Amino acid sequence: MKNILLSIIGIGRNQSGKGYIKTKYKFENGQTYETAFFGSALYRYLFNEKNIDKWYILGTDKSSWSEIIDTIDEDYKNNLEELYYKVWDEERSGISKNTLNEWQEKLSNYIPGIELINIDPLDYKFYVEFLIKNLPDDELYIILDITHGYRFMPFILSFSIMYIKNFKKIVDLDIYYGALEMKGDEAPVIKIDFINELFKLTTSYEIYKYSGYFPEILKNLGIQNTENTYFQIEMNWRPQKELKEITAKLDNIEESYKTLCAENIKKELQPLLEKELLEDRMIERAKYFFEKNQYLKSLILIYEAITIRMLKRLGITKIHDIPNRKEFLRDKIPQILKEKWMQDNFKILEGVRNSAVHGNIRDSSLYQHIKDREKFSELFKSSLILYEKLKK
Repeated sequence: MKNILLSIIGIGRNQSGKGYIKTKYKFENGQTYETAFFGSALYRYLFNEKNIDKWYILGTDKSSWSEIIDTIDEDYKNNLEELYYKVWDEERSGISKNTLNEWQEKLSNYIPGIELINIDPLDYKFYVEFLIKNLPDDELYIILDITHGYRFMPFILSFSIMYIKNFKKIVDLDIYYGALEMKGDEAPVIKIDFINELFKLTTSYEIYKYSGYFPEILKNLGIQNTENTYFQIEMNWRPQKELKEITAKLDNIEESYKTLCAENIKKELQPLLEKELLEDRMIERAKYFFEKNQYLKSLILIYEAITIRMLKRLGITKIHDIPNRKEFLRDKIPQILKEKWMQDNFKILEGVRNSAVHGNIRDSSLYQHIKDREKFSELFKSSLILYEKLKK
């Protein structure tokens, strides 16, 4: 896993009108670091625990780039003294690209992986485009420092991270803030752990919302080891005991920010627990996947549920003993589906199912139901009505 530190550096306003105020920052483990630029303290703190593979520092041409020198041990600062004063002097009017590159090169001898990024803070697209281009494809632990810079910059960077999590393997996210305004003798460092929890809840709930896959969101709600339960549901099994345990645990969630999520999941799992018959559970899953725009799954499930119900109308209880349901039902359809609309509906449903599954359209009359979502929706809804008629 790669550890990526993202910092923003601004201009700052100390007594001389330029640069940040020298501050002693105190971390949760009691360690303190005195520095003007909080990112330096954070880097040194993190470096004691883990390797930082990349440290991206975003700022403008007038940012206090010279303050980064506090990251380096005192023994080596003299090696950078001449360039430090050059950087400090240029910051007032705007540091040149060459000087910033030279500063980065010298700093990298002591801070491996550091990159200084001169940006236009109002170029909002840059933040996300930079992350997409520069973050590696490995699993990532992102540490976001939101202490300095224009107030809107951390917000844009945060939302950019939320977007790129769909394309990058962001495993963990921590946010740090050096609370200068809460300073007594020392300024406390606030690690906003709750953001990481919300990040995980958001990511896993989105997966559940669009695919129906619930083990990840349940894990983030504190309910472990549900992968096999999900697998059994997908295989049209009824893991009743496990579903009861899951719904009971969802009921026991007390934190109000989690209960809404828990209630939504329970509401969608409840029909699978309540429905005794396989075909009823298949219909519930068909409706579930239809609402999530997973049309092929919904189509297969509703077709299979209707064929099971048709077999039962013939008095067949051991439906698994019928090797080829389609052939078995072929000449019995008028006996089961007594109204013309029922026969027409089933014929279209079966044809659409076969065409979608096998990837070809042999009957041109089916074309509209495969190419037009609205026509498919009409077919799906009329098939639900057909199913209910068959139950009576």
